Amino acid sequence: MQGLAITDHNAIAGSLEATSLGIAEGLLVLKGVEVTTTEGHVLAYGVRELIPRGLTIEETVEKIRDSGGIAVAAHPKRFPTGIGLKNAEAGNFSAIEVMNGGSSESSNRKARMVAERRGLSQTGGSDAHRLSEIGRAYTVIEDASTEDQVLDMIAKGKARAEGISTTARQGLVYSAETFVEWLKGGFSRL
Repeated sequence: MQGLAITDHNAIAGSLEATSLGIAEGLLVLKGVEVTTTEGHVLAYGVRELIPRGLTIEETVEKIRDSGGIAVAAHPKRFPTGIGLKNAEAGNFSAIEVMNGGSSESSNRKARMVAERRGLSQTGGSDAHRLSEIGRAYTVIEDASTEDQVLDMIAKGKARAEGISTTARQGLVYSAETFVEWLKGGFSRL
């Protein structure tokens, strides 16, 4: 692994701190945040400020771009946090996450079909909530060594997603954990 992106849910402080630590260790760390929109999650790569939660997809994408970042439809098929395939198909995204380590093979395949149909760049991400999940899914980009170069390659469609999907057992555990978080949050978007 030559680099990584830290995209905490609706928080950027950890990403900014990791970027500084990455520089000290010679590791490329993309700044980012996973933003909760009214329809589900959108990844904001390359932003240096928090993007507000609770906006529409269109408003969120606009804020990401205004902040100098790129917007990626995160795990679009996953319920209840994905934006849905129709929104991924219609949204003004730079890329679609087509290999998510926390999503099923079927969900990832359907997201890939949308990205291919739209001719958009394809990204992968572990969606790691535990150390053991890091590296399950990832984005491969050739000949990029800075954050700006990585973002440019994704925006130009020169990224590919690799890795493994979640197993049925892992999916059940994730679904149960998500359901509990959803209940604790008063049935609001996570």
